[in-house]
Amino acid sequence: MDDNRLRVGIVGCGGITRALYVRVYALVADIARVVAVADLDEGRANHVRTVLGDAYNSEAYRSRVLAADARKPEERDAYLRKAELAASAATHKIRRYRDHEELLKDNEVDVMVLLTPPPVRAEPTIAAAEAGRHIFTEGPMARSVEEADAMAAAIRKAGVKYDCQLIDRFPRDMVLARKAVESGKLGQIGFANVELNLYQPQSYYSPTRANNWHGTWQGEGGGAVFHHGRYIIDPFLWVVGSRVVEVFAYSGPMLRVIEHDSLTQVVLRFANGATGMIHVSLISQSALEVRQNVSVGLRGRISIAGQDAHLVTQNENLRQGPDGLPPIQSRTSFVSRDAQDALEALRAEVEDLPATVTQEQQTRGFLERVINDTEPQVPLEVPHHHVEVVRAIYKSSEENQPVALPLDKDDPWYSFKGRFAAGRKPSS
Repeated sequence: MDDNRLRVGIVGCGGITRALYVRVYALVADIARVVAVADLDEGRANHVRTVLGDAYNSEAYRSRVLAADARKPEERDAYLRKAELAASAATHKIRRYRDHEELLKDNEVDVMVLLTPPPVRAEPTIAAAEAGRHIFTEGPMARSVEEADAMAAAIRKAGVKYDCQLIDRFPRDMVLARKAVESGKLGQIGFANVELNLYQPQSYYSPTRANNWHGTWQGEGGGAVFHHGRYIIDPFLWVVGSRVVEVFAYSGPMLRVIEHDSLTQVVLRFANGATGMIHVSLISQSALEVRQNVSVGLRGRISIAGQDAHLVTQNENLRQGPDGLPPIQSRTSFVSRDAQDALEALRAEVEDLPATVTQEQQTRGFLERVINDTEPQVPLEVPHHHVEVVRAIYKSSEENQPVALPLDKDDPWYSFKGRFAAGRKPSS
C-alpha cells in the first residue's frame, strides 16, 4: 500500500501524551502516523510506543464498525480506508530516541510534536525549525519573551509550519466573536474583559505526584495567568485584535503554598484606546462542578463593550464526545439597539465551522496546513503576545507599578531571569 502520510515524531512521553495525544494520533491515522518518540525516561517512551500500537488497532476496529453501520457507500468506503490506514500504522515499529536532538537526526520525521513541560519549548523548537521540520507544541508557546522571539525568528526563517495547542480559539462562536470585532459593527471599543475561574486544590501541587513540576517557576514557568489562563486569554487577544500596551497587576499564590500565582487580576490598556481587565483564578470552588463531570461547565468568559453593541462569548466544557475526546464549545451573544441584525447576520459567514472542537480537529487542521501549504487561522503573533502580556503582568505585580509593552530587550523581565531579579532564587 502506498503511504504518503506525514511522519510524526513525538518528543515527551509524559501524562498529556498518554492521556490525550495517543488517542488524537490514532484519530488522524488517515493523514499522519507516528514513526518515532523521544523521552529521557526509556520506560515512558516504550510505554507510549506500546499504547500507540494499541490505539491504532482500536481505531481500526472502530472504523470497521462505523463502516458496517454506514448507510451511504461513500461513507462506508471512507471508514474502510481509515481502518486500513490505522491497521497499517499499528504494524510499523515506532523508533525510540532519548531526546529531540536524536529524533531530529531521523530523516523520516516530517513533523516534530513537542509535548514537554512549559519551560522546555525554545531549544527543541528552534532546532526543529533549523532542521526543516514542521512543529506542533503544547502551550504556552514559551516561558519568556526572549525565547518566544527566538522561536518565532527561527520558524519564519525556515518557512516551516508551526502551531501551539489551544482548541479554544476554534469553535464557531469564537470565530464569530473575532469577525464581529473585526467588522467594526461593535463601534469604537470602550472595554474588553476576560475571566477564567477554575479550581485546583493544594494537592494538585503536591511534591508526591510523579514527576511533579506544578507550582514551581522553574518547572511550570508561571501559574494561573500563564499556564491555565491561556485557554481564554489567547483567544481573547485574538478576538480583540488590538495589542496590549500597558498592564497593572496583582498576581500571587493566594490561598495556596506555591511559588507562582493561583490568582491574577489585571487592568489593561490597548493600543486602540480601550481599557480592560483580566481575572484568572485557580481557587474558585464554584468551578468544582466542572471537575465533577457535569454536562456543561463554564471555561472562560469574554465581554467587549463597543459604542454600538456589546458582545459576550463564553467557552464551555462538554462531556466526552463520541471520539473519546473532551469537546469545547463557544456561545456568543450580542446586545445592541441599532446593530443587532447586522451582527446576527455574521453568523451566516461561520455556519460551516464546527460548533464544538476537540484536540483532534486542531491537530488535523495543523497537519492539513502542512500538506496543503496554507496559512493558519490564528497567526503566530497571538500565542507570542500572550507570553508578552504575561511577563509584563508578573513584572507589574512584583514591582507594584504599571508596565508598558513591549518589554525592552535589556529589561530583566524580557528573559526568564527577570522572575528572580528581586533576590528570588529558582527552584531546584
